[in-house]
Amino acid sequence: MQVLFKFLVIFLVSFSVNTIKASEFQEALDTIEKRKTAMQAIWHRIKRLSPYVELKETIEYNKDLASEDAQEISALLEATKDLWSENSNLSTKGFTNATPAVWAIPDYFNKLYLSARMSANSLKSSINEDDIDNTVVAMCNLGKACGTCHANFRRLLTSQLANEVSGWSGQYIKNCN
Repeated sequence: MQVLFKFLVIFLVSFSVNTIKASEFQEALDTIEKRKTAMQAIWHRIKRLSPYVELKETIEYNKDLASEDAQEISALLEATKDLWSENSNLSTKGFTNATPAVWAIPDYFNKLYLSARMSANSLKSSINEDDIDNTVVAMCNLGKACGTCHANFRRLLTSQLANEVSGWSGQYIKNCN
């Protein structure tokens, strides 16, 4: 009877520990999915904004939509800034394209992330103020911040390069220095 009781206690303790680990793992997966969804939404808005900023063609896109997209980029960057917790570091297990460098050198990662957020805020302001020159500068700066961050902190498979290089090269518009 005493052996059965010890076995039951050990089983319940190990079961609860595994349940905690399973819930932490699921929480990490949920965090990664939120990051991925937000980054895809940012990219969608950047692709819509680029022709508007370049003023290179007639498009069915106006200042109001551009301002809305710039606001959304800024809001998404703000919302995702805290989605890089240590428990979401599943990069070595292949659950995220973020490299372990995000967590190994967080100061540099945070510096680039802050630069992207500041550039997005500047883009939003420039569009709202009809400041074409600063809109171009802000879009270039956003591209540099995002491109540098992805070059340093995002893992790409060879099969993804052709698809991704145009997006995360940092060249969102032409003539960025």
